[in-house]
Parts: sequence; structure tokens; C-alpha cells
Amino acid sequence: MPDRHYHHHHYHSRDRDRYAHSAGQPGPGPNFHRLRRDTKRGVIAGVCSGFSNYFGWNVKWVRVLSVLITIFFFPLPAIAYLAVALLIKTEELHAIVIDEETERFWRTFSTRPKATFSDLKHRFRALDTRIADLESTVTSDEYGLNKAFRDLERGV
Repeated sequence: MPDRHYHHHHYHSRDRDRYAHSAGQPGPGPNFHRLRRDTKRGVIAGVCSGFSNYFGWNVKWVRVLSVLITIFFFPLPAIAYLAVALLIKTEELHAIVIDEETERFWRTFSTRPKATFSDLKHRFRALDTRIADLESTVTSDEYGLNKAFRDLERGV
């Protein structure tokens, strides 16, 4: 059988253990990762804890930064805080339990869509490589011969 040549974005079959066979796990469901106020962990209205949840930051540092910004640029940050407290919905999804990989996926999807797109593009390329390898195996003469021998042994 002639040697297969891939386009520049495909991976060769000898790279399958490193890349193609570790990709393609089922993806997460609908995006629940939204900017919301977290009133359960919040001090005043849950705005700082909501931002810390959304971006994956430490809530203590978000609060310290918001206090410093309010001190140096008063009254604009205080007005912005009140506006955000009025406009952003409260956290309603505490009952949903998700795994760490799903949480990471939706956080990067919301904050860095280009990185998420790149990750998904590589996963689909890996799946394409795996399917191409499977097609070449199933359509090869050797596969047909092995199947014929198995059928003969079973008496079919």
C-alpha cells in the first residue's frame, strides 16, 4: 500500500500515542459559566466574589484591589460597583456539581475564546487522524484477509 501523506496540519500515525489517542473525549454540555454575583460568599452584594469565581482569581485579592481602586478614584468605582450589583444576576447554580476539566473549559471559553478554539481545533484534528488510521486499517487487504481467516475458522 502506498505511503500516506498528510497535509501539514495532520499528525503522522507514529505520533498517535502522544496526541491523537488522548483527544476526543466527550465535551461538556451547555455553558453555565457566566458572570454572576455570589451573594453566599459576598460581603456587600457579592460582586467581588462573582468576579473571582468568573475569572478564577482569589476573592481576597479582588476585594483588596477593589478597595484600593475605590480609595484612589472615588466616586467612580463606587458607582460602578452599585451598577454592577444592580445589573448582574445572582448566583443560582450552586447545586450543579462539575468536574475540574469542565470548569476549566468553560472558564477559558468565556474569558479566552481563541485559546478554546485552538484547543478544540487540535482535538478535532486528532480525531480526524484517528479516523483516517481506522479507515486505512479497515480498507486494507490485510484486514480483509484476517476477516476471511476468522470466518473460515468459525465455519461461517
